[in-house]
Amino acid sequence: MKLLNRIIPVGISLLILLSCSVSGYITDPESIQRQKKMHQYRTGVNIGEGFLVIGSAIGAAFTGIDFYSQTQEQSFRKLKLQNESKDTLFVNMMTDYQWKDSAYFDIRDIVMPPFRSMKLIVPMGIAYNIYFRNEYGAPDDEKAEINTSETGRVRLKPEKENQEKAGMN
Repeated sequence: MKLLNRIIPVGISLLILLSCSVSGYITDPESIQRQKKMHQYRTGVNIGEGFLVIGSAIGAAFTGIDFYSQTQEQSFRKLKLQNESKDTLFVNMMTDYQWKDSAYFDIRDIVMPPFRSMKLIVPMGIAYNIYFRNEYGAPDDEKAEINTSETGRVRLKPEKENQEKAGMN
């Protein structure tokens, strides 16, 4: 029983750490670094706010005065991309919103295997144009438009694949 009590917290900790990793489907080095920076910032803010809440609870317990700290408005969120195609998709996410160093929050060169999903960290409340194709070097990309404050999951499936299925039936 004592062994089980030790294994459960370690297992939960490992699951949390593994779920927070930057996806391996991004191949652009700048996009990978930007994802890591956003993830670190988001994690730091969450940990900092957790310490503030615990500190205010301890302060209230010792002094009897209720300290309430205002939480920071959420600036980043997770976005789940899903490839619902039987082919590998090549995805680029473009926006006109700028990062600190005057580069854009674009996420380029995502290569998603069939029927896989990935989680990205994106800024809250900005518009993305998602361009995707299932053939590398294809002349026309398909486009999806999202706003990150309204959308938490994007399912990508090329229209060409849907048209092929319709023609087969």
